[in-house]
Amino acid sequence: MTKEREYIKFLNDLKSRIRRVQYQVYRTVNKQLIKLYWDIGKSIVEKQERLGWGQKIIQKLSRDLQKEFPQNSGFSERSLKYMRKFYLTYRNKPKMQPLVAQIPWSHNIIILDKTKNDYEKEYYCRMVLKNSWSKRILIHQIEAKSFERFLVNNKTHNFDKSLPVKISKEAQKILKDSYVLDFLEISEDLKEKELENKLLEKIKEFLLELGVGFTFVGNQYKIKLGQNEYFIDLLFYHRHLRCLVAIDLKIGEFIPEYAGKMNFYLNLLDDKVRSKDENPSIGIILCKEKDNVVVKYALRNIGKPMGVAKYYQTRKLPPKLSKQLPAPAVIKKKLKELSEEII
Repeated sequence: MTKEREYIKFLNDLKSRIRRVQYQVYRTVNKQLIKLYWDIGKSIVEKQERLGWGQKIIQKLSRDLQKEFPQNSGFSERSLKYMRKFYLTYRNKPKMQPLVAQIPWSHNIIILDKTKNDYEKEYYCRMVLKNSWSKRILIHQIEAKSFERFLVNNKTHNFDKSLPVKISKEAQKILKDSYVLDFLEISEDLKEKELENKLLEKIKEFLLELGVGFTFVGNQYKIKLGQNEYFIDLLFYHRHLRCLVAIDLKIGEFIPEYAGKMNFYLNLLDDKVRSKDENPSIGIILCKEKDNVVVKYALRNIGKPMGVAKYYQTRKLPPKLSKQLPAPAVIKKKLKELSEEII
């Protein structure tokens, strides 16, 4: 491993540790703040229901609280209305109350505004807790219909056969069935190199879509073998998995030959780039289309860990996927499995 890569790993590790402690402190303070906002919302509702107070009481209350606490912007009329809505939304939902108490107030507002039902609310709350999503990431995931895609998720990989059980479970969490690349604003008719260049131009947005833990290493990453040179489209490092992640871009449908090529790349990475303390490198073949049956057969005897995913150029859920959204019992089961992952 080069000194530069060793330094990047060291720096990223320190950043993660600092953020982790900062987040723990923030969560303690945030929990008390959420409790206060819940109590204020509850008090407003109870007074309105018991004494018949109308909406104007919120305006008056806001004005008086801001006079008393001029440095606190959290008591605007709009904020008090959100506190009231927050209490009304969750007062009869004991399952949700511990979840919303743990996430930031700004995230709670986004979830209140942008989700349509309790299943969605639970999903996004759990994902914020699981991945420490920022406001920006949460909005992006809601707009990219992360919940709907989670419901019809059908990941294709060979992690269970090619990785130790513990690492396999973690690797499955970072792989998506599909990725939304609408931020590229690309046409249907483009070449793989153009797709790569567009992703490089919008690398921050692409990292956002990949998920938490990815660090960009480089594009057209060169590896020498004898007199030959080989190039990996995009190379990342995953901080939590502590492994290299190679992405091969394909503008058409997945074909079995792609798996053999990725297997070759992963062998090279493990032998010539991976350090001794890192886990085996993982590959992601990102295609425009994929047939899961073909992928299953193609990966059956592949030794290196890899997954195959597809990309969409729009956030709009394809009609085919919309029709596949499962029944409530299945949604509950999937959310239960998600909650067990977080534990």
